[in-house]
Amino acid sequence: MPAFGQISTANISGYVKDSSGSAIAGASVTARMVEQQFVRTTQTNQEGFYNFTALPPGTYELAFENSGFQKQVQQGLQLSVNQNLRADSTMQVGTVETAVNVEATAPLVDTVSPTLSGLIDDRRVVDLPLNGRNVIGLARILPGVLNVNAPQQMGDARGGPEMNVNGGRSNMNLFTLNGGYFNNPSRNTGMNFPPPDAVQEVRILTHNFAAEYGRNPGSQVTVISKSGTNAFHGSAWEFLRNDALNARNFFASRVPSLKQNQFGVAAGAPVIKDKVFLFGSYQGLRDRREAQTVEAFVPSDAERAGDFTALSTVLTNPVNPVTGQPFTNAAGQPCVAGNRIAGGCISPVATNLLTYVPVSANGSVSSLAASPRNGYTYMFRGDWNQTSVHRIYGSYFSDQNSRSSPSRRAATFRDSSARTSTRTRAKWWLTILTR
Repeated sequence: MPAFGQISTANISGYVKDSSGSAIAGASVTARMVEQQFVRTTQTNQEGFYNFTALPPGTYELAFENSGFQKQVQQGLQLSVNQNLRADSTMQVGTVETAVNVEATAPLVDTVSPTLSGLIDDRRVVDLPLNGRNVIGLARILPGVLNVNAPQQMGDARGGPEMNVNGGRSNMNLFTLNGGYFNNPSRNTGMNFPPPDAVQEVRILTHNFAAEYGRNPGSQVTVISKSGTNAFHGSAWEFLRNDALNARNFFASRVPSLKQNQFGVAAGAPVIKDKVFLFGSYQGLRDRREAQTVEAFVPSDAERAGDFTALSTVLTNPVNPVTGQPFTNAAGQPCVAGNRIAGGCISPVATNLLTYVPVSANGSVSSLAASPRNGYTYMFRGDWNQTSVHRIYGSYFSDQNSRSSPSRRAATFRDSSARTSTRTRAKWWLTILTR
């Protein structure tokens, strides 16, 4: 699936100088991704500037080396998607065999790009409460983001994630997963992403983003899934929700029954150490609930007998379409007069049907009917660090959900029929990064 110019990577750049502040040209700079041991190397130019582009998000270690200077190593650099990380180095005169290790901290302000953005990192994804386990629901913690709609399950084409960002329309945001286009093309709304246990981070560009994001004028939402590393890692979960502590709806006769199970597993591992990695996740949803009140209006006892005098609307006597004469009973009297229907004019078929319609003193009947929901989501991702200048990764994602909605006849005719809708969405994409 084409990504419309977006890639799920980031950049590291900076200047290398000596203790006097003079630029060091030709210094070797090595960036090493801790999780996968992915290594990139470059050299500084005449101004002492270096630049790493299209790096996968993760934890990095930077090593600075040059003849006549002590080797300097900066550790613990956290690189997130779409970030322009500035990491300068001041090298001290000394032997190459001497190394200076520095626990690096990332700057709070991006001085490279004018884009305004917000980051929902792995810690927030895991620690913050999230009803329905849709990671887009966490977007409401960012400034300028309002009216976030992040449903647990997509019931229709318009039911995907939506939000208003800095006054923009709710369906004018661009969603991507691992760089792949992740919108519903017909409605321009988002699609539901993998569960939080499979998401590494979410970056939302809210203003002044570059021309590569030209499809939608709203925010640019980039979601990055987790990937395999040199160490096996994984998780399993089961969330149970029931009606034990639920309150009764004012219009319902009792508390609707509810039993929901949301379960799954996610895991990543190396296939070839430092080279090939796999990650996968699965989440299932089994929701057995009753719909909220299905309400219908039924005729009163007087109306069943043909007395509609309680109505403010004046009933008129129908006309025979063949003869053009008003309908009359056996005595020649009009069938409808004074908002009353003569007994002999009521059809026997209607009388029989009324036996199936519930009787209500207040003219309305409410009922609770089953409304089950099912769903599953799974994702696979593979990473191949072919060389220091070639990296290939690909993803496959599938989301299927179904739900049954009770018919309104469940209240009027005690009918258990329901309308069932099933939707499946699948996407795959492959990305090749070359330096």
